Amino acid sequence: MSDFEKMYERLEELLLKKFPEYIEKWKKENFEFERFELKTFTNICINPGTDKVPYFAMTFSEAEQAKKDRIINNINYKFNFEFFYEKDGIPDFEKTLIYQQIIVEMLSEDDFEYWQNIEITKLTSKKFDLVIHVEW
Repeated sequence: MSDFEKMYERLEELLLKKFPEYIEKWKKENFEFERFELKTFTNICINPGTDKVPYFAMTFSEAEQAKKDRIINNINYKFNFEFFYEKDGIPDFEKTLIYQQIIVEMLSEDDFEYWQNIEITKLTSKKFDLVIHVEW
């Protein structure tokens, strides 16, 4: 199995199995600030293509290795997340911002040996780009 496959499988495992736990943890810690009900996603796979909301799709977009990264043996993987919500009057950006924060916290706390750094490079109302710096 390639290093990329290991990293991708770990990311998939976290998003499908651990992410709901982190959502529940966030709800317990922030219940007094919550303007809307933070819901667990209906995903059973990373790119569901389903009509059951809420769900998210994650796609791998690129791997980049700058000159300095080659020296220290790093690769930067970029993933795109897109969220699909039910219409409820709450701005999508608020939801996306919270889910993005939870994902970053979850990845930061994970003990996967290759994660080095996690960075959000773009954030819109329903999407964000996540760059994971991986040390091989």
